[in-house]
Amino acid sequence: MNISVTDALPLFTNEIVAKYSDHRRPKSFGRSLFTEIETATKLASLISQRGLNLIADDVARGSRGNLNVFDKSTQNIILPPYFNEFFNITELDSYDALTTEGVNAKIVWGRFMDDVANKMLFCMDKIDRRYELQCWQALLTGIVTLNNGQNIEYGRQAGSLVNPGSSNYWADSGIDPYTSLERGSTWLNETGKMAGNTIRVILCEDSWSDYVNNAKVASRNLWLNNNMDVIADKAVMASTGGVFKGRTTVGAFNYEFWVYPDFYEDENGTKIKYLGTKKIIMIPEMCSNVLTYTAVPQRIKPGTMPTKGKFLVWNAISEFNDAEFMGVKSAGIPILGAVDQIYTEQVVA
Repeated sequence: MNISVTDALPLFTNEIVAKYSDHRRPKSFGRSLFTEIETATKLASLISQRGLNLIADDVARGSRGNLNVFDKSTQNIILPPYFNEFFNITELDSYDALTTEGVNAKIVWGRFMDDVANKMLFCMDKIDRRYELQCWQALLTGIVTLNNGQNIEYGRQAGSLVNPGSSNYWADSGIDPYTSLERGSTWLNETGKMAGNTIRVILCEDSWSDYVNNAKVASRNLWLNNNMDVIADKAVMASTGGVFKGRTTVGAFNYEFWVYPDFYEDENGTKIKYLGTKKIIMIPEMCSNVLTYTAVPQRIKPGTMPTKGKFLVWNAISEFNDAEFMGVKSAGIPILGAVDQIYTEQVVA
């Protein structure tokens, strides 16, 4: 039974989409902090303008009034990184079974489709983990590092990237973690001009451990009803891998604590935490970050528009007609909608 995968590509695509929807995807807490959009263009644009909280001055009736002059906004055109993961269909054991005599064609074909779909999910998961890492890089440092060396920088100001230095970390004697929270909320409120008064504090496992074991925090919990262990989990956000630890309040602002323990593996099998082991991230509960998926290289037929979407599944036969490949393309980049509405501080030595 000789089956052309090219003729069955629509069936493959539908099968893969269905499996991807039901598949247990890589953790996506970082991506959940960005709104996902899809465009049919090759480039993504970032338009930013830092505003001022000015107040109006009254004028005499009948006068001309106060002329407002606005600085020009800054528009950055970004070429998102391009990903293309594929594999050789003809090297799969399930492909060899398609030509075996005396077997049930329906069963063999079903196993082959499952095999290909699982391999495609593996390729998609690799790309998703890269997007997850990009989101955390934007939130941690403001720089997304690319393999080609053309890193993407978002122009975060030094005041949003704080390292208080030796003897000032949360595990050090006499240090008050609430000072860090107040420092971050002041930045987000006065420089970032955030909306609302609730801030998400995202911690790695080490920074959370230093927080709960800090003497100042322990002392405060003795007189303040601040038992985080009894606060109900947020199921929606927790489904993305973030662990909701509870709430507290300092000064005029409320804080939600989240811990994200997930990791990825490099080519050597080394496990690396997305959040690292030293920092916290503070962002407003309402933020305008975007994860944009742009058009990938593709052959456009006359009278048709480029296919847009997060993933583009493709199929091709080698020029020697001895191998058939299937893969997935994607081109996406996280964009910080309000670059000053992110605060990062190192709290672990």
